Parts: sequence; C-alpha cells; structure tokens
Amino acid sequence: MLTSFQIFFLFATFSQFILGILGNSFLGIINCIHWIKRSKISLSDFIIMNLAFSRIILQCVVIFDATILVFYLDFYYEERLSQIRETMWNLSNNLSIWLSTSLSVFYCLKIAIFSHSAFLWLKWRISQVIACILLACVLFFFSNAALQIQKYNVYSGLLKMRLMTNYTENVRRKEREFYVWHHLGLLGTVIPFMISLLSCLLLILSLRKHIRMMGHQVNVTRDVSTKAHVRATIVMFSFLFLFVFHFVLLFIGAASTFLAYAKMIMIIELGAPVFPSVHSFILIVQNKNLREAFLKLLCLKKGCMKGGGRGSFTS
Repeated sequence: MLTSFQIFFLFATFSQFILGILGNSFLGIINCIHWIKRSKISLSDFIIMNLAFSRIILQCVVIFDATILVFYLDFYYEERLSQIRETMWNLSNNLSIWLSTSLSVFYCLKIAIFSHSAFLWLKWRISQVIACILLACVLFFFSNAALQIQKYNVYSGLLKMRLMTNYTENVRRKEREFYVWHHLGLLGTVIPFMISLLSCLLLILSLRKHIRMMGHQVNVTRDVSTKAHVRATIVMFSFLFLFVFHFVLLFIGAASTFLAYAKMIMIIELGAPVFPSVHSFILIVQNKNLREAFLKLLCLKKGCMKGGGRGSFTS
C-alpha cells in the first residue's frame, strides 16, 4: 500500500517527466526536421538538438530511478543496479550541463559586443571555440566514466572489508577514499558553471553598454539587437538560476550518500528534473520560430510554420 507521500512523489515525478519529454522531444525533432529539409544545420541548432536528446536520457534515468525507489525499495540498493543507475545519471547529467554551457558561450560570443581584442579574437573564431568546448565535453564524459569505474571498485572493496572485518581503521580509510572519488565527480560541474557565469555576466555588461550607446535614438536595427540581447540574457540568467538549484541538489545528494534515507532521495529526485525540463521550455518560449511551431503543435495558433525551427536568437 502506497503512502500519501509516495503517491504525491510519483504524481510530481511523472508530471515533470511528461513535460520534460514533451519539451525536449520537440526541440530535438524540430531541429532534426530543419536539418533534413535544408541539408545543413546551424551551430546553435546542433547544440540544442544534442542537448534535448541528452536531457531525454536524463529524464528516463530519473523516472526509472523513481519507479524502482517506490515499488522495489529493497532491490533499489542492490550493488549492480546502483552502479548502473548512478553511471547513467552522471554521464547524462554531465553531458547535459556541458552542452548547456556550450550554448551559453555561443549566445555570448554571437550577441555580446565588446571592443577588446581578446573578445574579438574569440568572436571571430566562434566555431573553433565551441568545437573546443564540445571536445572538452567529450573528454570529461570519458574521464567521468573512468572515475565512476574507479569509484565502484573502491565501493566493492569497502563492502567486502565490512563483511570480513570489524569497523577498523582500514575500513575508515576505505570509506574516506570512496568519499574522495564520489565528490571528485561533482567537481566536473564546477568548470562549466564558472564558464556559464562568466558568459552571462559578459552578456549583461554588453546589454547595459548597448542600451547606454543607444540612448534615446529610435533605430530598427538597434532595437532588434537589443531584443536579441534581452532574450539571450533571460535564457542564460534562467539557466544559471536553475543550474545553481541543480548544483545544490547534487551536493545534497552526495552528502547523503551513506544515509540511504528513501524520503531524502525522493526529495532530491523531485528537484532533479526541474533543470532539464524548465530550461527547455524557456528556450522554446524565447525563440519566435520555436514558439510558433510549439503553439501550432498544441493547436493554439493557426497558420503554417515558416522557415522551420531555428534555435538562434539572431534569426
């Protein structure tokens, strides 16, 4: 018999899952259609498409984890299943975070206006910069996989020591080693967070500078540029806010690893899908073509979608 909290947990988790799958599937499919129709895809659309698919995997991992937690609690803590769940979560979560960071850097370099030579050098080489970030994403992906393997080797050794010996200094040392490997995986999210924070601050500074230069002049081109600044700033600011929330949840989850409280895990899993779900809808709402295509899909707006779904604020 399910408790009232478990029923609420399942309802909230499945609601977020449906919304997340709806938003991310739309982003992924609309950009795939655009790619097929035009036989090419912009850099921003390519990032958004892969970001959407990585978040779909992340959402599936969360809903699988939630289902096992409620209906098969004893099986939930089985060592092999725990390793599979955590590995899938870490890899999909890190991939989503790095792709979001790539998108933040792209918007910053594409829209922000600075006369500094270093910024101009990066702006002129935007494709190479994003390619380097995506390469770093791949490297972190594989290094994180290797880290997970090492962590589980340590954990397996710790379980064997607990079964064979009393709570000795060797067991304590093995526990400390496991904690080090466990928290080391979280440090990989600090780097993309700092990059995203810097990109967002630069874009805000550029927006202030642009508005100051604009003054009271009425100019269509400048007005369009201002709107692009504002839209990109909203997306990046919302990304940072959601990222901080997600980041806090990750550290709470890491701190409560050995507590194994089912309710604590449920609370963390209630917040985990917020970042990949809400941010995807913000991307849709802040882009005119994506918004119109989404409204058409929901039968809330009539008319044909022109030009496909583009993920760039500059379109």
